[in-house]
Amino acid sequence: MTPGRSSGTPLVIDTDPALGVSFEGRPRDVDDAFAIVEALRAPDIDLLGITVTFGNAPLDDALKVTTALLETAAADIPIAAGEARTLPADGLPPRTDAVALLHDILSRRRIRIAALGPLGNLGALLLHHPEDAANIEEVVIVGGRSQGSAFYLGDTGPVRDFNFENDVRAARLLLESGVPVVCAGFELSSTVAMTARHLERISAAGTPLARHLAELSRPWLDYWTRTFPADQGFHPWDSAAICWLRTPELIESEVRGWRIHPTDQVPRGGNPDESAAQVDWLETGRNLPGSGKVVFCTGFVPGGAERFLDNVVAACR
Repeated sequence: MTPGRSSGTPLVIDTDPALGVSFEGRPRDVDDAFAIVEALRAPDIDLLGITVTFGNAPLDDALKVTTALLETAAADIPIAAGEARTLPADGLPPRTDAVALLHDILSRRRIRIAALGPLGNLGALLLHHPEDAANIEEVVIVGGRSQGSAFYLGDTGPVRDFNFENDVRAARLLLESGVPVVCAGFELSSTVAMTARHLERISAAGTPLARHLAELSRPWLDYWTRTFPADQGFHPWDSAAICWLRTPELIESEVRGWRIHPTDQVPRGGNPDESAAQVDWLETGRNLPGSGKVVFCTGFVPGGAERFLDNVVAACR
């Protein structure tokens, strides 16, 4: 697989992959890897590059995960390192390799971006090269919520809007830039679970990539189902962004305004992410003005969740 294919949606993935990583005493999210693999293999996507950020894992670990994944997939895609921490509260952050790669691509063509982690790389790009906003056709972020909606998994929560909360300034920079934004977050994917059965279907393909994904995902599946016993499996949050790009007809959505504001969260069942009692929320609603509008993914159409999961499994076999 090589970059620059002539057909398909031109796409850059901005991501914080953690497949196989143990950090702060526990396994970390694996769903970025599934999203990357689907984009690599999709005939209707032209994957031009992958920019990496901290988030689910430290930046160095996320880079190693990305490199190993592409090597296992025999894929020749440019990778660039970006933010290792949240953007500073003001001023211009250092110019990273991720900013350089994004700017190089955007100086030559219009693209869409699947932003699967904290948004620091995009925030830094817009600070260094605000003119590049004109060539971003759309950014799909894995974040945002309906107005007043706390996130619970069974009786556990409220859990974090992780990507947004890890870089609020960067999210604001993106939302105020005029770039079209799609929010494909918790409310879309929290009802969809990738179970042991799905991993077995992937592993049964017997390819190096299928075995790599399935074997390194099992510790995360075990951790998730122990932590959230109401769930039968982990949620493929980041694959939902690829679903929007490839098969938006599977997703119900509406245009909304947005706001960022502090909200008190009162834990009911205990929060395993140890969020502060008060955090900023990115809220969306039909009556909220924001400084522009976003498309908010509210759920799957009837039968859409099953087709979504089937597509993820098929891409990873």
